[in-house]
This record gives sequence, C-alpha cells and structure tokens, in this order.
Amino acid sequence: SISALIVWVYYGFAEYSLKEMPIFLAILVLARWLQLTWTCRAFSWAGERILPIMHASFGQMSGIFVVTGGILAGFANAFLALEIGFEDMDHFSVVLGSLRLLLLGDGDGIDMVLGLDGAPQEGSPVTFVFLVIAVVVFCICVLNLFIAVHGEAYEKAHEKAHISFVQERATICLQCLLRPSWPPACFKYKFPYRKGAYLVLMVLVLPCWVMMLRVPALHPGLPSALLFVALAFGDSILVQKKWDKECEDQYYLWICHRADYDASSIWPADDGPEADSSELDGRHAGIKRDNFLRFERMAAEIEQMRRYVVDKTQGLDSGMEAVEKRVARVENALGSLVGALQK
Repeated sequence: SISALIVWVYYGFAEYSLKEMPIFLAILVLARWLQLTWTCRAFSWAGERILPIMHASFGQMSGIFVVTGGILAGFANAFLALEIGFEDMDHFSVVLGSLRLLLLGDGDGIDMVLGLDGAPQEGSPVTFVFLVIAVVVFCICVLNLFIAVHGEAYEKAHEKAHISFVQERATICLQCLLRPSWPPACFKYKFPYRKGAYLVLMVLVLPCWVMMLRVPALHPGLPSALLFVALAFGDSILVQKKWDKECEDQYYLWICHRADYDASSIWPADDGPEADSSELDGRHAGIKRDNFLRFERMAAEIEQMRRYVVDKTQGLDSGMEAVEKRVARVENALGSLVGALQK
C-alpha cells in the first residue's frame, strides 16, 4: 500500500497539486508506515520485539500518563495565567515554550518562562520561583518516575514476550479464518494453487493500473478502485479454507491432559484466582509470587505447630499440677507415718 501511494503521488503530482493538502498527506504517510510496522508483529523476528514495546507503552502506563499529563497541563496553564494581563499575549508561544522547558529542558523555554509577566530577560522573583518549581517537580521528579515506570512495564512485558507473540499470532490466524474467502463455502470448486492464482491476478491487474494512471483524463480514484478490488479479491483467494464442509467429521482437535496433575504442588501460583491466563505475569513476577505463597504456607504450618506445642504444654502443666498434689499427699502421709513410728 505504501508503494502504491508513492506511485500515485508521483504520477498525480502534476495534475493534482499535493501542495494544497500537505497535512493530509503527512498524516496518511505516517499512518501507513506505523501500520506497516505493526503488521510485522506476525513474524517471529519482529513480533517478540514489537509487542513488548506496545504493551509497555499503552497497556500499563495509563496511571503515569494521567499524572504526567495533568502536571504538564497545570504548569502550562500557570504560565498562561502569568501572561493574562497583556493584550498582545501569544498563547501558542507560551504553550510551545512550556513544552520545550518541561519535556526537553530547552534553553529557549527557560528564557520564555523567565520573561513572563512582563519581566526583563533575566527574569523576576516570581518567574524564577515558577521556573525552579517546574524544573524540580516535572523535569526531575515526574519525568524520572515516567522513565522508571516505563522501564518496569517493559521489563514485565519482555518477560512474557513469547507468550504475547503466540497469542497475537493466534489472534491473527483467527481473524484470517473469519475473513470472507473465494470461492464461498457453498461452491465445490477450490483454487488448487492459491498463491499462483494470486500472482496471475496481480500480473494482470498491475499493468492495467499503471496504464490507467498514465491517462490524464482518468481520475486517480478509478485505478485506485481497480487496485483495491483486485487486492481484496486476491486476499479472499489466499484465505481460502483447505477443508471441505462435507467432510467436516474427519477433522478433529485432540487435547490430552493428565487427570491427576496438580500444578499447585509445584507452582503454588497456578492454584487460585492468580492463575487467570488473561493475567499472565512474567517469569520474575511469577517466581516472586510463588515464593510469597510458599512463605505463607510455611507460616501457616509453623503457626499450626506452635498451637500444637502450646496445647501440649498446657496439658503437661495440668499433669504436673496433679503430680505435685499427689506428691504433697504422699509427703503428708509419710510425715504422719514417721510421727506415729517415733511415738
């Protein structure tokens, strides 16, 4: 799609001035390159590297994004408030200078903040205090926290990179299976060589597409529509199912599982609500949780043994009291006997 866009820009530049819509073209080109990068997640050489970055950047960063955005907006609003008394106030310059100071630590942003509220170039006590607070709070504290949280999120995502890659690949396969294919399931005829049919289709369509682009009287939308229909039809041929619905009883998926297998005896984290497959943790996090659960079990066993010892000790105390009473009785009896013998 990116190659088709470049060719369309090359052939349509003279008749359709792209200079009049550079913003649209920039957004379109950026979106297509990002889409191409995201498409590479299906391949093993890129998927296990792309997915941790995406999961760390957008999956576990919502809290720090809110904190960072709120503090950033607060300082930008404060800087705008310092300029509210001036008629020639330039909102864009103040916001741009705030971003340059807070996110980049740029010197021009520092000069902008020092010059707020009609202060001279070297600043005033008020602007100096605002500058120090902004640097300490945002540039030192918030940005470093943001980096630390992002690093921790990436570490967790990287630990389960292979699991995420396999899950994402299974999702892509499911999406391909659910896409419409040609010929439909009601047709008995199937393309025996899907890739060959796709190549033949492209060999026939691409020259027609190029020649239509060279015709000045034709709007570029017509060859683009032709290429779109050809690509969609070719994709439907590629995702053609190999199995036959009339022989569906011949297709099975066997899953073997030991009935006496207890994962909690080896990994305590596999037992209980922590074992939810949708919340798979990384290797280090799993080991930490296993050690914590083992410690809890050991603490419970120690507490049970302590109670047992206490109960036994209390029983021994009761027995000792009974023995002491008996010994006292024997001593009294012996004393009486000795006294009688002496008489």
